[in-house]
Amino acid sequence: MRIWRIAQTPYTDLTGEGARLYGGRWNSPGRPMVYTAENPALAALEIRVHLDIPPELQPDNYVLIAIETGNAAINEMPSDIQDPRAAGDNWLSQLSSPIVRVPSIIVPESYNFLINPRHPASPQISVEFTKPISFDPRLWALESGPPLI
Repeated sequence: MRIWRIAQTPYTDLTGEGARLYGGRWNSPGRPMVYTAENPALAALEIRVHLDIPPELQPDNYVLIAIETGNAAINEMPSDIQDPRAAGDNWLSQLSSPIVRVPSIIVPESYNFLINPRHPASPQISVEFTKPISFDPRLWALESGPPLI
């Protein structure tokens, strides 16, 4: 299966170092995790909600990353989790699967996939390709005026 990630060029690997340093919705600082999405559009939305700077100040080194999961097992997180960080930390510690599918907070009918880089089966998950990506400025249009259609 192919899953997607958008990141700045230094973070195209699958080590989960950024999440280890800063934590995220599904992991505490100190625990590496790689956040991905089921398609490039959701990956872009996930970046957009966390990128609170105008388009002209955005770094120009973002890349779209295609990730091949191979035969890696994928668990599913229930949609009614009350404490995502605790649930994610627990999943990381249990090593029950190298990947878990979680509902997107932005689009609950879509899914993100979390990779545990410390799982023994994670080496079979690999970056298939990367390519430069830029964001359409209309994603920021509501901040600067009426939507452009």
